[in-house]
Amino acid sequence: MKIYKNYLLFLILICVSPCLIFSQNNSSVNEKENAGVQLKGLITDRVNRLPLAYASIGIFNKPVGTVSDSAGNYTLQMSGENMADTLQISLVGYETMKMSIKEFLSEPEKNISLVRKNNLMQEVVVTNNKTNTEIIGREKSSKFLRLALHNTNAPELTIGSELGMKIKTNRNNAVLKNLNWNIAANNFNRIKFRINLYSIKNDMPDTLLSSKAIFGQIDNFKTGWIQFDLAPYNIKINGDFIITLQWIESTMDKKEKPVTLIPVSLSFAKNCYFRIASQDKWSKKGIKLSYYVTLAY
Repeated sequence: MKIYKNYLLFLILICVSPCLIFSQNNSSVNEKENAGVQLKGLITDRVNRLPLAYASIGIFNKPVGTVSDSAGNYTLQMSGENMADTLQISLVGYETMKMSIKEFLSEPEKNISLVRKNNLMQEVVVTNNKTNTEIIGREKSSKFLRLALHNTNAPELTIGSELGMKIKTNRNNAVLKNLNWNIAANNFNRIKFRINLYSIKNDMPDTLLSSKAIFGQIDNFKTGWIQFDLAPYNIKINGDFIITLQWIESTMDKKEKPVTLIPVSLSFAKNCYFRIASQDKWSKKGIKLSYYVTLAY
């Protein structure tokens, strides 16, 4: 995924086009196509050896990454320039693993085993006492400015990318009820997302707030407002947090250019966060997504 790093260029492009592009540029695509190294293997639980679906694997703080498939298999391509970099593998509920690319390449097998965390966060018990609700975010869906969610050259290169917003609230011990987002155009018959919630450190996403993986899916080229019910996960909120959508899988039956658009508006506050690969460095921009949450307190 790509978003314009030069803010002046970003504003100029908005003036001439109603659609913003959030996808990798051609140079990134060419780099992947000309990659000198391809890593393939299986990601499993270290104790029971069961495969781990949708684990994030990539070059730490670089736009090179992916996620394992539903059977725990992964394929990661990189260039010779990445040989001095660090490989990072992470999954909700497991310890994050890091190792140098050179060290990993020296291993005879490229299978990876992750260690489950022992100190998982306690979950809050939802009771009927929480009768007040609060909606935070942007409930409007403008038609002029829209942002593309996928890689316009190859949707499979979008796998692992994330996009979301900072949610500003002074509520403590609130419970997250749902996430709502608007999709203005969509020609995918299936898109699967992971919903990630982060604490904030130095105004950037930090620690995952949920001990369970949360997935959502849209089918049949659905557009309009989409709601993901988060009440069953009993997620307790204390102050500001960041909530993102991570692209996990997609299916296109139509033989045409892929399209997924979400309405946006400009903002002086840079509260929109994104990264174009699963272990990439976070960036932020001054836009608001048509995207809101409901809290109960």
